[in-house]
Amino acid sequence: MLLINNNRSKAYLQTLLKNGFKPEKIILLNDENIQLPEHTENDKLISKNTNQKFIRTLKDLNIEFDEKEHVLTTIERNNIDFKLINCLDVNSDKVIKEVNELNSVYIVYSGPGGTILNKQILSLEKKFLHVHPGFLPTYRGSTTIYYSMLISSEVGASVIILEEGIDEGPILYNKKYKILEKNIDFDYALDPLVRAKTLIDFFKLGEFELKRQANSSEANTFYIVHPFIKHASLLKHNKRFKSFE
Repeated sequence: MLLINNNRSKAYLQTLLKNGFKPEKIILLNDENIQLPEHTENDKLISKNTNQKFIRTLKDLNIEFDEKEHVLTTIERNNIDFKLINCLDVNSDKVIKEVNELNSVYIVYSGPGGTILNKQILSLEKKFLHVHPGFLPTYRGSTTIYYSMLISSEVGASVIILEEGIDEGPILYNKKYKILEKNIDFDYALDPLVRAKTLIDFFKLGEFELKRQANSSEANTFYIVHPFIKHASLLKHNKRFKSFE
């Protein structure tokens, strides 16, 4: 796995381990001086020695993770081999060197959001497994959860192999989910948990078939959601369903 310490990586790693899947090795990118938009307030607390918990739950999918558990804590607690790199640039020479030395061909990728892997790292004899938070090819691009939730309170996620085209790599597995819960945090709970659920279901298959994406009329590329649309999506979803007791 190639991870940073954010909610997506926490959900992936904690959920994989709970389901009996232990990575052979992890490359962890961590720069204590940089705060990314995807980091939560909890990620500002660099210390990984807290005993506090903050459980993010998605009842619809029966899945959860502890936001306050640092990725490094999970790694050490489970005796996973890892390499810590004090850098968040996945295309840097030191990251490329470590990736190239991995024994595994397949690498679960959870790097900084919005980062595009360059030709050099993609030219290695490795395949980066990425879970895109949208049902491909219908929802390509950025913040697609907000658009799909606005339309139908339904989200999708797709396990793909990263290639140069944005979200155009071959699909290994994808699935749609109806979300009934109100007042869920789209960015820090819904997004990582839907991706983690899809990743786990994919791993449980035990086999897969590459499906090349066709350039169909259903393929749409979305861009970073406008704050108004973001707010409208939240409001519309909360009006659709009653919250669980």
